[in-house]
Amino acid sequence: MSIRASIRPGCNGMGSCVRLAPAVFRMDATTGTAQVVLDDCEDHREAVLAAARSCPFVAVEVDGVPAEEPIEDAVVLACERLTVDIVELRLRRPGLTFVPGQYVFLRLRDEAGDFFRTYSVVGSEAGMVTLCIRLVPTGRAGRVLAAIKPGTVVGLSKPKGLFTLRTTDQPKLFLTGGTGLAPVIPMCLAAPEARKLVIIGARTPAALFWLERVRALPNTQVIVLVQEADATWQGPIGQVMEPLKDLDLTAWPEIYTCGSPVMVEAVRRTLLSRDVPEDSIFSDSFVPSGSALRPAVATVPPGPPPRDWAGLLRRVHYLASAPLALLILFYAVTGFVANRADLFQAEGTAAAGRVLPPGTSLEPEHLGPVVAAMLPDGCRVTSCTAGTDPVVELVDARGRTWTATVNGTSRAVRLIEHGVLPAGVALQPAAVATALAGTLSGHPDLERAEVGDDGVELDLSSVWGTHHLKVDATNRSWTATTVTPPLVVSLVDIHRSKHAGSLQRLVVDATALGLALLTLTGMGMALMTPVARRRRLVLVLLLVSLLLLVFLLNAR
Repeated sequence: MSIRASIRPGCNGMGSCVRLAPAVFRMDATTGTAQVVLDDCEDHREAVLAAARSCPFVAVEVDGVPAEEPIEDAVVLACERLTVDIVELRLRRPGLTFVPGQYVFLRLRDEAGDFFRTYSVVGSEAGMVTLCIRLVPTGRAGRVLAAIKPGTVVGLSKPKGLFTLRTTDQPKLFLTGGTGLAPVIPMCLAAPEARKLVIIGARTPAALFWLERVRALPNTQVIVLVQEADATWQGPIGQVMEPLKDLDLTAWPEIYTCGSPVMVEAVRRTLLSRDVPEDSIFSDSFVPSGSALRPAVATVPPGPPPRDWAGLLRRVHYLASAPLALLILFYAVTGFVANRADLFQAEGTAAAGRVLPPGTSLEPEHLGPVVAAMLPDGCRVTSCTAGTDPVVELVDARGRTWTATVNGTSRAVRLIEHGVLPAGVALQPAAVATALAGTLSGHPDLERAEVGDDGVELDLSSVWGTHHLKVDATNRSWTATTVTPPLVVSLVDIHRSKHAGSLQRLVVDATALGLALLTLTGMGMALMTPVARRRRLVLVLLLVSLLLLVFLLNAR
């Protein structure tokens, strides 16, 4: 069994294949993509398959069969000899449909394990699939098929191949030999109204088979030649291309040739020498695979290469992910800081506080909204005094009030919240901190708290700032002056897009668009995977994510 690896178009050089199978893959420093350095990777089978599972660009074939190719069981009904070395294999495989000319992967088994060969499909009627196979006595498949018994379970892939009819009504010329006759019969049956000429070549009369079956095809003329005649042979002698010299090849707009590579190439050269257009010649040759014969890739007229949409999608996804990685990390860190305030303690009561954004006017109509944005959402300005050092009074929907003083020189903002201590609360630091826990964030510094006849003073420290709390013993009113740690608060403000300037808005918009592009291309890549099991898993994950999104929107 041979294990072969290749790299599909669109490789972005992530290098997972090199890490998992360093003996098989290497990175090309010039192109930045992966390359395969071994022709047969059987000794590194598990590593190569692991690389294929981890990366959509790594393709693996087992005896020429893609590793992800679905193979279904089929039961042998009969294996009959047509000639000394050709058999007709009939299998029970209901539901198999094919385009005349296509082939299937056949899974066989011997003492060494499973292996694959490819053979053209002759027919598929009433749940029975027919294959025509040449046995190579020294070959692995030849030994298995020579002794195979009815009831043996083998495997079949879905039909594949490009060697198919171009039309069903145009005249058609077929040149074939040996098991090359297998795709010709279904092709002729698929075009019953078209005029057809089938030229069959063989080395000896004993190598001929299915002649009556071919002659019974509708609107079909048959010419049979042999290279070595015996005493019983009454027909023409020669090679398969010899009748071409007596034919008007312009009368045959479609010419199909199928057989050994030598025969197919000889026919092509003869046709081209007779000025037959290359796009009128369609061929399929049978080449050795291990020690069995299988169809090669069909020769079809050259056309424009298909656009590699999957590769383009992967490149866009890769280019979008590179710059977004840092931005996503930044937003993840600032989001963590914003939502886990209890993990970040402000040190002491430094004098540094908030500062007005550059360009902010000290006029009341401009200053008020800027200061309100520094406080919880919903705060409104109740008064704003003009002057060199303006003062802004604010209140929110719950009745909480603040006073903000602005230093006209340094443009620093000092925030002071006002309130009244609930009745019954003792003028002790712990009791005051507990009573105001729902109003002011932070952990109380009870060790440094001060208690006197005038009242209580203590600090509450958190990521949002250090609140210096004073409670007046006479009227039980309290004030909380906020002193903020600039770095942490700046991160929180950026994460919440407060005080966003034009540049920051541009960054936020670019991030949002990039994330959308990254998500959509990632979904597209996942849905375009050739492995059906992975596509089903992706669909399940998308459905679960959609349900979660609906739940979150509803909960909001």
